Amino acid sequence: MIRKFLRKFSSLLLKIHLYIDRNYKEKTNFAPYILKQGPAGSHTKIVHINGNFVIGGSTQLIVDIIERTSGKYSHLVVVPAHPDPLPYQPVSIYRFAIGELTGLYEFLKEQRPALVHIQYWVREMHRYRDFSLWYTGVFRMCEELDLKVIQNINVPTHPYKSPAVVHNVFVSNYVMDNFNDSAVKASVIYPGSDLSHFSHNNHTQSASGIGMVYRLDTDKLDKDAIEIFITAVKKKPGLKCYIIGGGYYFNYYKKRVKEEGLSSQFQFPGYVSYDSLPGYYKKMAIVVAPVHDESFGQVTPFAMSMGLCIAGYDTGALPEILGYKDTLVRYGNIEELADKIIDLVNNEEKRLQLGQINRHRALEKFSVQKMITEYEKLYEMYTG
Repeated sequence: MIRKFLRKFSSLLLKIHLYIDRNYKEKTNFAPYILKQGPAGSHTKIVHINGNFVIGGSTQLIVDIIERTSGKYSHLVVVPAHPDPLPYQPVSIYRFAIGELTGLYEFLKEQRPALVHIQYWVREMHRYRDFSLWYTGVFRMCEELDLKVIQNINVPTHPYKSPAVVHNVFVSNYVMDNFNDSAVKASVIYPGSDLSHFSHNNHTQSASGIGMVYRLDTDKLDKDAIEIFITAVKKKPGLKCYIIGGGYYFNYYKKRVKEEGLSSQFQFPGYVSYDSLPGYYKKMAIVVAPVHDESFGQVTPFAMSMGLCIAGYDTGALPEILGYKDTLVRYGNIEELADKIIDLVNNEEKRLQLGQINRHRALEKFSVQKMITEYEKLYEMYTG
């Protein structure tokens, strides 16, 4: 069955493969994050499958699991493409591009993992939606090889329907409540963060900048996200803005800032390393979340852990993450959000109070230790 599928779509797969190689590979220009793993051994084998290995929530989730369960499990990672050099090292990673699914079938057949953990984030609106064909091939291979699959649904999308899936994991109640149309057993596990890396101190009393930390791509942002910062700077001259990340909108955002004559008020460092990210948060009094969709978003708990105030659009899981809506406005209302940001910058007492609330909530719900405990329970359930 799977070989017939591969033959049928071979020419299309090759075209997509060439497109991805030309447009999707990302370069990194900073030192990689070095994983701290336990000693290798003959452990139960788990294959992690993701549509990429760029900096982002799905990759970070995989890395956290590998780093903290390597004493129990042997982890292999499969992707269709990845940056060079890898932003996280060392990782046992295998690249099977869009046009090389036959090789992936042979790989899975040889490895015979006890469990396949798939990070699923295919959406119709996504400009890389052709990855759905790659994922379809992966699921069909798991079906034919009788491999058990745990599927993480990491974005607002419906789970892939496959008899190989034994459990669906949603990253928020928002995603599960609105997109779970599957009869497969399901649970919510919040992506956890190493909150010791994003530790609280008194920097929020002196920081006066605002910023956002995202992959500047269409899956979460639109072209008008930069207008919030431009509007805020015009309302409060001298305000510094930090736009952390790279991607589709990077050059456009820089162009808009230059057109407004505000380049001296903005910094665009591009992608930054995990180790240096807390240093950028320390420059901010407010972290802005101007997203049109949000399934979870680890950068928000990062900021919450540092005692920072969050302002943004009332979209997706953001109210669930924060636990309140006081600093959120209706999506697309640029002026109202800019006013909300300026009010918070000017009101230190309220800002610090909200920062403490955020800090406590992050520690309670979004720690990496809590996440790992939940995934270990799942792994034991389906590999025992």
